[in-house]
Amino acid sequence: MTAEVSQDKMISETAASSQSVARHHLAASLGFLIVGVAMLAIASVQYVSADLLSGWGPISYGRLRPAAVHFLMYGWLTLGLIGAMYFAVPRLTGEKLTDPIVARIGFILMSIGYAIGGVAILAGQSEGIRYLEAPPLADLMVLLGMMAMAHSLARTLSRRNGRRRSPAEWFMLAAVVWLVGLHFIGNLTMLSLLATLFWSQPPVLHGINTALLAGFYKAGITGMWFATAGAGVMYFLVPRLVGLAHFRATRMSVVGFWGLGIAWAFTGTAELTFTAVPDWLETIGVMFSMALLLPVATIIVDLNSTIRSRLEVVREKDRPSLRLVYLGLGLFAALPVLNLWQALRAPGGIIGFTDWVYGTELLVLLGAFSVWLFAYVYHVAPPMVSADARRVQQWHLWLTLGGLAVAVFAMLAGGLVAGLTWGAGGSDGVPAVGDGFESTADAMWNYGFAIARMVGLMTIAVAQALLFSYATVAWFLSEDRDAVLALDPELDGGGQEVNVELEVPESAEPGWLRVGSIALVTGVAVFLMVVVLPAQEAESAQPTILADESRIYVEGADVTIGRDIYVREGCAYCHTQAVRPIVTDLGLGPVSVAGDYAHEQPVLLGVARMGPDLKHVASRGGVTAEQLTEPRRDRPWSTMPSYEHLSQSEIAALVSYINGLR
Repeated sequence: MTAEVSQDKMISETAASSQSVARHHLAASLGFLIVGVAMLAIASVQYVSADLLSGWGPISYGRLRPAAVHFLMYGWLTLGLIGAMYFAVPRLTGEKLTDPIVARIGFILMSIGYAIGGVAILAGQSEGIRYLEAPPLADLMVLLGMMAMAHSLARTLSRRNGRRRSPAEWFMLAAVVWLVGLHFIGNLTMLSLLATLFWSQPPVLHGINTALLAGFYKAGITGMWFATAGAGVMYFLVPRLVGLAHFRATRMSVVGFWGLGIAWAFTGTAELTFTAVPDWLETIGVMFSMALLLPVATIIVDLNSTIRSRLEVVREKDRPSLRLVYLGLGLFAALPVLNLWQALRAPGGIIGFTDWVYGTELLVLLGAFSVWLFAYVYHVAPPMVSADARRVQQWHLWLTLGGLAVAVFAMLAGGLVAGLTWGAGGSDGVPAVGDGFESTADAMWNYGFAIARMVGLMTIAVAQALLFSYATVAWFLSEDRDAVLALDPELDGGGQEVNVELEVPESAEPGWLRVGSIALVTGVAVFLMVVVLPAQEAESAQPTILADESRIYVEGADVTIGRDIYVREGCAYCHTQAVRPIVTDLGLGPVSVAGDYAHEQPVLLGVARMGPDLKHVASRGGVTAEQLTEPRRDRPWSTMPSYEHLSQSEIAALVSYINGLR
């Protein structure tokens, strides 16, 4: 009896070693979630009513939307997944968390860095590269925090404790290595500042190569971090939901592990189909978009087989979490399919630069990975597993699912309709610019896509407010806040493992050193192939006549100041500067080539055409100051917000920049 008590005490101490850090991550991530979703909902209302809250820069659409995405991508998903790892790793390894004080310091640095980054975007300090808008100071704080986090988790994962490793451990270790590497490589400005310690003029990517960097980072953060870390959390959580402590490695888990992050990282050109990036790079993106289907399918089948083999033993309190796991698996399966559809040239020519891009982005932010985090919250947080929380869980689940379905459908269908509208207009000699863009705006209203998107996002915001308010109240009413994340003695002590009949030999399992080193090498190799190697091509470095005549930006000039304002106000989230050699872009001007962007840093290809393309706007008459301050005076159908919050000198500089785009 004494030995059993001693063993239970040891188990409790091991599991409790990371309780505080995991709890803080959970609380902070839920806070970022409610802020980010609320901002995204407000931005969707602004798209329907462009004059809403106009007159104040920090809440204008072009700043509000990227700041909302920043809070959701980093404050919610990244901190949430790291918190889930802190909860899981001691239970997987049977070891106490290494250096919990360092882990707490990492949490503080990352939380403050992400908060500063989001506020800086709202304040107009964007760096101009999608998902990498935060200023260097915030990036540096986050990097230091990530290094502290990686130190604590990686050292704990490296301890074997006489057990065979679970696939959850492989995924988590690789994800941590990739996250630190992605943040370091992706932040050009921070790297440039650090490089000044060694070079007076450090090398910096210019032109179309910054678009390749953004594409690599977007694919990397989705596949090498969110998907890999999310799969690790699922390989930890799913066995526990069916009464098992660990998931023993199977052939499918090995295939899924080696293929997931690597294949996803090569798909970065999926959103750049028909643009000025090299054709061979587009081909690589298509090939790996197809290859990505295999590891995603194997992971889904592997997890599902475990659930179905022991479905009858799932406890009543775990059924809401299990429903979320299944929902997440379905959304996880949809991501590579949508990615492939956009990478292929035939459909990509229609849906590229449309709302389809934002629909897939929403599935990343609030789809599979968020749903898996909700499953984690439901399972481990006592306020969410009590009988009183069942109704909250049900409302949260159905409101989130319903809102996500409506919003994503509106974006995907709206993107398809917009692309077809551009193609029809181009064929008829009415390009989608100026008054010719009215047909696109009418399509969004006539089919109700704009309204549906707004309703969907507002429904999601209500669902998260319900979750946040209940969890917060229950937390503060708890007598023991240290118990906000539950211990489960039946599972935290190790024990049963699954899928013995599919077990792979121990020699075939990736060891921690092998996982870490291969993750590092493959990450660097992908970066060199899809970013550095294309940068060496002469076409990307040699400026065209267009670039030399109208795309040179001298510091202090009005046109340069105007370009900085264009970046600051987030104009690239609604306007593109890329003419593609396809029917949808007929009438927009000469087709863009890599040399056109040789002098730009960063390049402003844009994300989606919520408004007309501006690549050659000056050749079509340009814009006036009145069109920026009163966009609906002559075009009542316009969805562009008013920029009356800018000073007269800022408006003049912005007009100078736009009218220089010939």
